[in-house]
Order: sequence, then C-alpha cells, then structure tokens
Amino acid sequence: MIFPKGRTRHENLMTAYTDLTALLSTLKTERFSGTVEIEFPQKKGVLFIDSGEIINGEAKSDGGTKRLIGQEAIRALLSLSNQKDGVLHIYQLFPEQVVILANSLHHEVVFKGLSTDFTRLDRLLHKLKEERHTGFIEVFSKAQKPLGVLFFQEGEPVEMYTISDSGPSTFGRKSIPAFVESVVREGAILDIYRAEGRGRSPEPVLPLSPEKAEPLKEIIQIFEGVLSKAEKLVDESSEKGTFRRIFKKSLIEKSDQYPFLDPFGGEFDYRDGMIQFAGEIKGRDFTQGISESLQSTIFYIEEELPKSKMLPLKLRAEIESSLEPHRDTIRQLGLESVIPSFL
Repeated sequence: MIFPKGRTRHENLMTAYTDLTALLSTLKTERFSGTVEIEFPQKKGVLFIDSGEIINGEAKSDGGTKRLIGQEAIRALLSLSNQKDGVLHIYQLFPEQVVILANSLHHEVVFKGLSTDFTRLDRLLHKLKEERHTGFIEVFSKAQKPLGVLFFQEGEPVEMYTISDSGPSTFGRKSIPAFVESVVREGAILDIYRAEGRGRSPEPVLPLSPEKAEPLKEIIQIFEGVLSKAEKLVDESSEKGTFRRIFKKSLIEKSDQYPFLDPFGGEFDYRDGMIQFAGEIKGRDFTQGISESLQSTIFYIEEELPKSKMLPLKLRAEIESSLEPHRDTIRQLGLESVIPSFL
C-alpha cells in the first residue's frame, strides 16, 4: 500500500544514535498520532500510532516479497531496535487518518494495473457502489508515479489523500470529485483492493429464455474446466494469482467488443475455478469472447514471463487437451468456427 507522508516530525534519524524504544516512549507521553517508518538493509516497515499507542504495523523483507502485518510485524520491527544500521522517519497525522490507514492493512487484491484506457472510471465507481465495496484504490500516473489513494466504505468514497512531491500528503474527502475528474482527463493506472474478509455482493442473475439457458450452461461448464486447468498450470509455473490477473487484463482488452467481459460490468467473473455469469447472451458470442480472451492471455504470458519460454506452448496444449473431450458437444452446438485450435 502507498502510505502518506504526514507533517514531518523527524527524518533520517540513524539508529546508531537513536533509541527506538525511548523514542516510542516519548511519542506515547506526547499522545502522538502518525507513522514511524523504519528502514534497515534487509527489512523495512511502518508502525501506526494513535494517541501514543501502536495500533498496527507492516513489515517487509527480502525485497518486499515477505510481508507481515499486525502483532507479528510490530514484534519484528521492534526486534531491530538494537541494530545500528537503520534509519527512522516520523510523520504526524490526525488520529482518524491513522485509523483509516491501519484498518486498510488487511486487504486482498481485486485487480492490479487497470488502465483507464480500457475501462470507464464512472462505471467502475458505480460498480463498487453496487457491490458495497470496502477497501481502497491506489492511483498511479501512466508513468507509474503514485498520485493518491481513495478509500471506500460500503461502496461510498469516505477519504482520500494525494501524494505531494514535496511536503506532507494532502487528505480531503471534499477533493474527491476534482481528483476523479483529473484522473479521467489525464488517464491513470489503478490498483484495486478489498478489505480482507469482505466478500463480493451476490450478482443478480437475469432469467434466460429456455432455448438459450441449456446450451449456455453447457458452454460455461466446458470453459470452467479449461480455465481451471490453465490457471493451475500457469500459477504452478509462476506464482499464485498470475493467470487470473493476466486473464482479467485480456477480458478488459476485449470488453469493448464483448461488453459482458468487463470485470466491473457485473456480468462475468471467473474465480476459484468457477464462472459466474449474470446476463443474457447468445452462446456463440459468449464462446467467441472467452476464446479470444484466452488467445490474448497466451500472448500476454509470453510477454510478461519471457523466462518461461515453454509455458505458452504448454498452455496451448493444456487448453487444447481440455477442449478435446467436448468437441462433439461443440460441433452439436455449431461452435466449431468460433473455438479455434490453440496449438
């Protein structure tokens, strides 16, 4: 998460001559609210302090690949207090700002790297409101410069802060409309997070006509098998979540041509080996949209994982193998022409 820099209290305090325990004791006496950033060569983190009390913490090590939060993080950071090669930064915030940040540490990724070139921000915000989303959106410029963070509670924007090149970060709920307008105008990259433990609101299922329902059900079952096997192969060859992230990127790319694929449109979702579809569409269009998205997914895997040279070939073969038992059904449904060979 991008943390704001409040009003500077102290910066670049060397642990060689700064007693972290004594410093925290002083901040407690002063009923200080804000953050203490701690940096060591192999580990760094942040302590969140509300009215002198440490209420949460985050610690990262191994270049950010390992992350601790809560009491584990606090203990890990305090255990470094006797080491002499660290640096401390102290930034002051209002108590309510610290609480919002501390409560956002437990989160899960909904989507990373979402470009406003491929989705309309107004539709996204409307969708988050419908889902009563609780979490936050990190906003970056197209050059990957952090711009700010927008927080949501039950679908409503409740707070935001913008990143300043110099001086403290600026908080302010009233500036949200102007910030959103600027993002739409200039373009941005969005990382979307959900507060951990918050499930998605159930999607409304629109009734399908009898002649469409059964074929579409068969098609969905076929693609569930294809996607789950493809996901297993890719994630085992890289890291968990890689396939779903890249597949979502492909869905967004194809959503102009196939609107039902827009991840924030509320019609189609793939998660945990299951397809959720709430809408009405011809089986042919559904099949073609998913097939083209899979082709794009293979392309992006080649692009993003150049060291795994055999992975795209294995993925093509896995998709083809998953489709093979269903070729008779595909022929009966008249869909051969829209499911190309992936080999």
